[in-house]
Amino acid sequence: MLTQTPRNTRLAAIAILIIAAILMVAYVPFASFNMVNPILTLQLERIEQFKATGDASWPLLTLTTWLVSFFYPFWGTLTLCAGLAVFFIVKPLYEGEDWARGLGLLLFSVPSVGGAYMIVPWMNFVGTKYGGFPPATIIMMLGLIPFFAILLMDKGDVKQKIVDFLSFMALGVAASYSFSNGHAAFRVLYGHPKRPMFAEGIAITYIGFLGLWIGWWLLSAAIYKLGVRKESGWYLMVIGGVITAVAGFATGYVRHTTVDYWLNGILGLICVVLAFIPLFKERLLTKYSG
Repeated sequence: MLTQTPRNTRLAAIAILIIAAILMVAYVPFASFNMVNPILTLQLERIEQFKATGDASWPLLTLTTWLVSFFYPFWGTLTLCAGLAVFFIVKPLYEGEDWARGLGLLLFSVPSVGGAYMIVPWMNFVGTKYGGFPPATIIMMLGLIPFFAILLMDKGDVKQKIVDFLSFMALGVAASYSFSNGHAAFRVLYGHPKRPMFAEGIAITYIGFLGLWIGWWLLSAAIYKLGVRKESGWYLMVIGGVITAVAGFATGYVRHTTVDYWLNGILGLICVVLAFIPLFKERLLTKYSG
């Protein structure tokens, strides 16, 4: 955070970060693991229903069970590691070290992206049958609250806060969506009953899965680099946004089963548009103290 930011404000922000980090270590891994079996139980029931009714799409859901059992613990463990790392950067972040600001934003993007992904399978299966509050929402908020605390509790004028909020929100949402849709494209690509052959309209999901995951990586890197006001972050935002837009629109154009890929393309395009607005580019790359 900026050294010009009042001491009490910096202490409040650090307190938020520490509380979030404790929960990232002590709560998130167990919550992530505990969500797996309830989802898989209902997915396996759905598979048996599909088989009994002759629905040929059951192999897609079979692969989904393996992906859920891999990626929920993956994001839980990644969040644990990010939480541990936070404890080592709170002092330099309080003292205004640029690198700590960027790293803090990147670390808190981990539970944000992971939690956003984990909400969907839970709601599709457990939520539709039993209702209730999805635990993944808590995981997502453990990332979002400190993420925006770093951005918005710093000293700066209204223009700077608007630029930071919209830009980093666009990067975070586009990254989250890109991981989730890349995951969905991977499921369709490798879980399709005709694999290893490509059924009609399926080959595009390779671009959907790999292109969107590359976009996720680049947009996440942009969060760090723009957090330290580096010009390379601007280029990562543009390149990641373009790749995300192309992969999303191309996959959506070929596959008409969902609008999610089109929305993903729009999110990538928004990142590109924001990056080229003169005020945004200037404020993202200039250390502005207000």
